[in-house]
Amino acid sequence: MIALIRIILIGFFILLSSVVISLLCLLRPKNPKNTYIAALMYGRVAYFLGFKVSVIGNENIPKRNAIFVCNHQSNYDVFIATNAVIRNTVSVGKKSILYFPFFGLMYWLSGNILIDRSDKNKAINSLIFAQQKIKSKNLSLWFFPEGTRNYAKQLYLFKSGAFHLAYNTGVPIVPVCISLYYKKLNLNRINNGEIIIKYLPAVYVNKSAKESTKEVYLSMKDSILELEMSKN
Repeated sequence: MIALIRIILIGFFILLSSVVISLLCLLRPKNPKNTYIAALMYGRVAYFLGFKVSVIGNENIPKRNAIFVCNHQSNYDVFIATNAVIRNTVSVGKKSILYFPFFGLMYWLSGNILIDRSDKNKAINSLIFAQQKIKSKNLSLWFFPEGTRNYAKQLYLFKSGAFHLAYNTGVPIVPVCISLYYKKLNLNRINNGEIIIKYLPAVYVNKSAKESTKEVYLSMKDSILELEMSKN
């Protein structure tokens, strides 16, 4: 019964929030402030799901813009990871998000960047567009470099797009680790425990993107394990 109530209320929330944010976007289209407001709204849903969310490592956030790379467990990340999204940040997501009812339109109007991974040329063009945004608008970008949900089984190998952008722009990579929550989530349970989100120290991609991708992947894999051990 609790699960059914949660699912229904979350559905209403997505519908209403999509309408509100979309209307706001009509007043100031593609403004990153819209994305931040949406992140604040969606981040509060984590508590409705029964999670206590703690964000640590804030001292590792650069004063300038950055490229944030985060592990991706499930669709619920839209309510979890948003607790760590800072101002003037937009995310880079799959083009298929656009087809999610209500949410997809809001996501696009908010100024987030969509990538068509099925077409290499279009994907490259999207990354070039993202590079221009970083430089001209002083934006930060948020990536899920695994490219798909891992359902808390293991950290999948990273795609290197974010790291090429970091190399080309000189903007640092900030790894963001979310402790494993997906297998512990029970929508029929009032309290689903604590989720820890940790910013790791910024990494400057001064060598090849491939090497930096592997380096950040390994550091995040170790840090996620450490977060789990710290909760036990």
